[in-house]
Amino acid sequence: MSQIHDEVQTQFGNSPEYYAASLVHGEGDTLAVIAEYAQPTGSERVLDIAAGTGFATFAVAPNVAHVTATDLTYEMLAKARELASERGISNVEFQVAAAESLPFASESFDIVTCRIAPHHFQNVPAFLSESHRVLRPSGLFCMIDTVCPESDRLIRWQNRVEELRDTSHVWAYPPSEWRKMIAKAGFNIERETQSKNAEIQFSWWTQRETKSEKLVKQIRSAFEELSESESAIYDVRREGDELYFAWPMYSVQARKTFR
Repeated sequence: MSQIHDEVQTQFGNSPEYYAASLVHGEGDTLAVIAEYAQPTGSERVLDIAAGTGFATFAVAPNVAHVTATDLTYEMLAKARELASERGISNVEFQVAAAESLPFASESFDIVTCRIAPHHFQNVPAFLSESHRVLRPSGLFCMIDTVCPESDRLIRWQNRVEELRDTSHVWAYPPSEWRKMIAKAGFNIERETQSKNAEIQFSWWTQRETKSEKLVKQIRSAFEELSESESAIYDVRREGDELYFAWPMYSVQARKTFR
C-alpha cells in the first residue's frame, strides 16, 4: 500500500457521511453528463472506479444491466451500499479496489466510469491502462474530473490550494494533458466538455479537512492572489465574509482502441 493510498483511505474513510451529504459530489451537471456519455442501452456491464458514496453509480445504474462500484475505502462503499438500499437500486455490487490495480479479468466490462476522483490517484497512466484493459473491444471510457486552466501559474496555484486543504490530493491536470494521456492509453476521444462543478462554499469546503484556523486563513488568502480575470475563471464571488467558487471540470467520452 502506497503512502498516497494511505492518505486517501484516512481522508475518505473518516468522512463517508460528509461526502454522502456533499453538494459538490451529489449535485451539478456532471452527473447528467456521465449518464449521457455512457450511452446505455440496458444490457451493459459497467465498472464505476473510485465510486465513493455512489453518486455516479446511481446515475448510471437504472439504465444498465449491472454496475460494479469500486473504491479504495471500505467505509465509503459501505455508505454507498446503504444509499443504494434506500433508493431501491439492486443491480450494483461493491468491491474495494485501487484504480491502478483492478482485480478483474481483461475485457470484463462494456463501460468504465469515473467521476471527480483521478486527482487523488497516485498513478493516472496506470489507472488509464487498467481501464483500457478491463474494457471489451470498442468499450466506452467515461471520465469527469477537476482540471486546471491551461496556465502554468494557475496549475501551480490550484494544486497548491487543493493540497493545503486535502493531503490526499495528488494533482489536477489541464485538459491538454488529459488528452495526451488518454490517447497514449489506447483510447480515441469521441466527445468532451469543459464546464464548472457545483458552486463551493468556502466555509463548508474547509470545515472537515482543515483542523487549524491558521491553515484556513492561509487557504483563504491564496484566493486573494488571483487577479480579476483569474477569479472569473473560478467564478469567485463574495457575500460578506463568505467566499464562493467553482473548480473547472473536464468530461470525456473515449472508445477503446487497440494499441
